[in-house]
Amino acid sequence: MPIDTLYQDTIVKADIVYGISNEISIPRRQTDVSSIQEPIEKLFDPSPIIEEVANWQIFILVVAVLLMGFVRAFSNNRFNQGIKALFNYSVAQEITREEKVFFHRSNVLFTIVHLLTLSLFVFQLREAFRLENIDVNKFSFFLLILTFLGTMYFIKYIFSRILLFVFNDASIASEYIFNVSLYNNLLGSTLAPVLCITYFTSVSFQTVLLYLAIPLMLIIFIFRLFRMVNVGEIKGVSYLYIFVYICTLEILPLVVLFRIFIFK
Repeated sequence: MPIDTLYQDTIVKADIVYGISNEISIPRRQTDVSSIQEPIEKLFDPSPIIEEVANWQIFILVVAVLLMGFVRAFSNNRFNQGIKALFNYSVAQEITREEKVFFHRSNVLFTIVHLLTLSLFVFQLREAFRLENIDVNKFSFFLLILTFLGTMYFIKYIFSRILLFVFNDASIASEYIFNVSLYNNLLGSTLAPVLCITYFTSVSFQTVLLYLAIPLMLIIFIFRLFRMVNVGEIKGVSYLYIFVYICTLEILPLVVLFRIFIFK
């Protein structure tokens, strides 16, 4: 063996990277390293949420919102008076002394908004509580709900005119029509954002119904009943007649509406 080879074997080598002498002579233990892969939690799911909302539902809701904006822009004084009349009965009395009460432009447009949004809401209730998969034309069913609501309010309008002959007081009919339409307009305006949340967010309709829609509708209905009782007291109407009126023309139509179109 050459002398140079023996010299290289006996020479002390130093690691030039870590500065460790005789790195080769350090004992080493061979171990098996197994990598454990933990599932990665997704903090955000970019996949789109599919909602069963038809285009005609979006279109009708947009029309209702545009009508509210039109009233706010071009009938600002009457709009502000209507808001005050919700909480002040004397303001409602002042408005009823005008020539146009029910057929005022703002009231007619808000009545259309009320019928459209309430019909959409009832249709959404029907879709949420439908126990059987019935193959029907959904838009035709919506038109049926809209027709029923329009007929119901027309009958109540005719009945209010009959009160003119029963009590021989024209102001009763005018105040009744205005106050009923006033709180109906409030209900229609309230249902518009409720439907927007239902259509354009991931919040379930059951959650919106339980925590938002039902409380708001109950509050509006209670305020409306108090206003009707207040009008009856001022006009000298018997409490018995007020009770019969509330049962026949306020509660009974709602029961028929739910029985026919929702829990059928």
